[in-house]
Amino acid sequence: MPPKKKQKKDNGYMVFMKYMKPQLESQGHRFPRGLSDVIPVCNPLWNKLSPEEKAKYHQIAREGSTFVKEERCDTRGVPLNLKEKEEQKKISEKDQVLQKVEDMVSYFATQETLDSHYFHFAHFNISVATSEKEYPPCELAIVKFSLLDGIAKCYHEFIEPGQIRLGYAHEAKLHSESTHNIPPIGFKLANSNYVAITDKIKEFLRQPDGGIAPLFVVDEDNAKAIYIVDWLVRKSSQLDDAYDTVSPFRIYSLNKLFYEFRRHADLNNPKLRFSSIALVADHFNKGMFFYSKNMACQWHVEEDNVTFCSLTRVRNYAYTISDLCCEYYGLALLPNRHCPAEIADDNKYVVDPKVIKEEEPKTQDEVKKKKEEEEISAGPRVPNTPAAANFKGPGIGRGILGGSMASSATPSPGRSQAIETAPAAGRGRGRGLLLLDDDSD
Repeated sequence: MPPKKKQKKDNGYMVFMKYMKPQLESQGHRFPRGLSDVIPVCNPLWNKLSPEEKAKYHQIAREGSTFVKEERCDTRGVPLNLKEKEEQKKISEKDQVLQKVEDMVSYFATQETLDSHYFHFAHFNISVATSEKEYPPCELAIVKFSLLDGIAKCYHEFIEPGQIRLGYAHEAKLHSESTHNIPPIGFKLANSNYVAITDKIKEFLRQPDGGIAPLFVVDEDNAKAIYIVDWLVRKSSQLDDAYDTVSPFRIYSLNKLFYEFRRHADLNNPKLRFSSIALVADHFNKGMFFYSKNMACQWHVEEDNVTFCSLTRVRNYAYTISDLCCEYYGLALLPNRHCPAEIADDNKYVVDPKVIKEEEPKTQDEVKKKKEEEEISAGPRVPNTPAAANFKGPGIGRGILGGSMASSATPSPGRSQAIETAPAAGRGRGRGLLLLDDDSD
């Protein structure tokens, strides 16, 4: 038998390469051919080492006690161990964000300002989603909302997504046709002044102390939203060298916020809690308010595609939360703030969320007396005038507005690319019907 070849020992440079390879891969480098691809990257790093630092690697090579094994990688060259660490990091970061929302709501509740504090809900439409996890935006909408006042302001904008990545033009066209209908290329209403857009968002989120409020998005849009706000900051810095490259935006879970709203309405009543945060999305996805008046921007109204408008989505978030939360905080619903105008305005009242159940009269004398009292208190009714509607209970799986949509002709919303302020409206707390004048919208 021929003698076995003596296994060649690693030298200091080889040990250094094997040590650096996983670190370089964690920074985004890819080495499909193994160590042969590592050499061009490691050469300048090795040359920068001092003689003392190189001596450490030579010593390791001579001892052979800390031989660095090449890690198992997936088909893209990413070490499996690194992928597991990244997944664990994502889970940890998600848990931290959820905890921040929980702590935030708990703080405002202890300060007795939870119902009056303003939160900002956002939705983004994209031109296409690439395999590189890129989400160039084409539309955004944000609402400023509180449980007490409902929607106070709206911000809506069409965004120029820029050049579509090579190979994705057809996919972008299909995505547009199946969702928002916004052309991926050459849309005349699209704004390419990214500095102005980013500054408008900052100003919209500006708090009294000068800080920037977080944006709340549904969980399924979390990765998309994080990419888009960073994309806007990056685009702004490319247009303006003096622009701050550090993103001031924070993306939080709207699902978790909704969950905490219900929980804090009565911490001692487990029936108010949703069974899980994941099930919160079902209430948003029902879209009970999608086809109400004054939900979408003017362009989507003219396109007869109101359901995929970003403005429709954020208003639906606000109305859904109001529908399922306000009654437990003793708050009345205001038109165009907590609910679509036709629900409240057409019936000339604001829905009173809390209904006290009266004891039913037991004897015939009591029945007769109760009937006479109701007739006296009701007063004469104007001929040909319908009686005011009365929601005695929630609809199936809904809150206090369930199944009450009334159809009425109302003016379509104004043009997009503007910040809208909700009309002034009174605030209702406690019991009783809050009557509205004809011009109270």
